[in-house]
Amino acid sequence: MRRLGHGPAATEPLLLEQDPERVLGTASLGKLFLLRAVSERIDRDRGAASLLLPRPEGLEVEDSGLWWHLAAPRLTVGDLAVLVASCSDNLAANALIDWIGLQAVQDVARQWVPGGSTLCDFFRGHRGPEHPPEVSVGCAQDYLLVMEAIARAATPALATVRSWLRTGVDLSLVAAAARLDPLSHYHPRGLDCVNKTGCDVGVRADVGVLTSPGGILVYAVLASWDPSAEEGTAEAVIEDMRRLGGLLVEHMDHAMPAR
Repeated sequence: MRRLGHGPAATEPLLLEQDPERVLGTASLGKLFLLRAVSERIDRDRGAASLLLPRPEGLEVEDSGLWWHLAAPRLTVGDLAVLVASCSDNLAANALIDWIGLQAVQDVARQWVPGGSTLCDFFRGHRGPEHPPEVSVGCAQDYLLVMEAIARAATPALATVRSWLRTGVDLSLVAAAARLDPLSHYHPRGLDCVNKTGCDVGVRADVGVLTSPGGILVYAVLASWDPSAEEGTAEAVIEDMRRLGGLLVEHMDHAMPAR
């Protein structure tokens, strides 16, 4: 976790870190690299946002997201990106990966961060031996850099990614402590959170940007454990992440101007 200072490149010392370079399975966090790849394509070709993409054949997945509940056989690239950012829509993500190419997404990841974080594959209902064991992998150090870049939004493409992420509805992990309305993000004192989560068997992750009148704080919290671990491990991890979020929100509260 780190507070951002004033100026385009200013940062303050890390507030807390533990194994920041350790690469773990990160579930849906790899969609951040997809979103940047898509936003950069749109930045080069504004008409790309309105391009209609069909449901990807052979890549159907009835999992997280909304599109598989809807009747629309095609959606625009821009709408699909919003679905990915807002509710981590796996079918929408597959359509975008199929359109832009997995290699293009991995190239963005390689150029953006140094620690090996990337999107490894399409999202699948079943991951067999012929598929990569994890859909995405990453480390907290990389995702802190990702969220710092999104917080600063120094390019039009990054500003677009940030605008998509502002629609996010999963405030159940670290961000739960902010007690924001997940639909409007309303907070009486101006606290806001832009984040992306990842959830899978043995994986919980939350990376984000907390903003208040007192400043900006970026965080990256990744947790991974053996799926055969004792019952209740997931619940304990979630509670720990929310407790950590409480410390971050308390830090932000102390930095807010007095009412």
